Amino acid sequence: MRRPQSNLEGSTALVTGAGSGIGRATAHALAARGATVVCTDIDGAAAEMTAAECAARASPHGDAAHQSHRLDVADRAEVDAVAARVTDEHGALSILVNNAGVGMTGPFSRMTADEWTFIRSINLDGVVNCCSAFASPMLAAGRGHVVNVSSGLAFVPTAGESAYAATKAAVLQLSLCLRADWASEGVVVTAICPGFVNTAIAGSARFTGGLEDPRARARLVKGFSRAHPPEKVGLAIVRALTTDRAVVPVGFESILGWYAHRCLPVALQVFGARLGRRR
Repeated sequence: MRRPQSNLEGSTALVTGAGSGIGRATAHALAARGATVVCTDIDGAAAEMTAAECAARASPHGDAAHQSHRLDVADRAEVDAVAARVTDEHGALSILVNNAGVGMTGPFSRMTADEWTFIRSINLDGVVNCCSAFASPMLAAGRGHVVNVSSGLAFVPTAGESAYAATKAAVLQLSLCLRADWASEGVVVTAICPGFVNTAIAGSARFTGGLEDPRARARLVKGFSRAHPPEKVGLAIVRALTTDRAVVPVGFESILGWYAHRCLPVALQVFGARLGRRR
């Protein structure tokens, strides 16, 4: 294992979903260690604000010019256009953090086809789009690190978040496959799997069937307000850039879930998911 470094000066990192939550915290952590950070978000103004914050937190020894772009990761044409501009200006990225994501909760039987398309287009297709567009120059250069933000729910079955968990499990498997595929070409791939994190996802998550439940929403928001701060995940991502780990669970519940997934019988894992539904 490589010794962790104190800075990432000279590197260029692009973070999706950088306007808030984990993406914003990750952008701050990268800037503090000397990286030039390209902040992207579907909310262009939020991405621009994060870039300005990165400048205020930048390494005192660096002269990084942090930038922002409005980016809808679900729009492949837009991803390709931003990738072309970023590559033209910076060359191949040193670091790509695929963080953009959305939440969805509720019974699978109520989920509509449009709702599935929506969550898949961002949580999974968005990662695929960015890996395809931004990683190609990295592969050509023979260097780089791709970090895909999955979730602890990628390996912990749950009765109420089937769509979200399925997309995040796909991101985890995609990451492991790309890690094997790109290892000989000098590009490292890591999957970050956070547990419960205090971000805006609890307030913006969709309910399947469009059936908003105010009481369930209130419980969700209250529960996430007591969760890990996004800075915990941002620091874990920075640490992952200086080590060679394939999967990094973040938070005690995610770490516990990871080892339970690897050690417990599947029947017992499913039984636990059923118990969770009855609460």
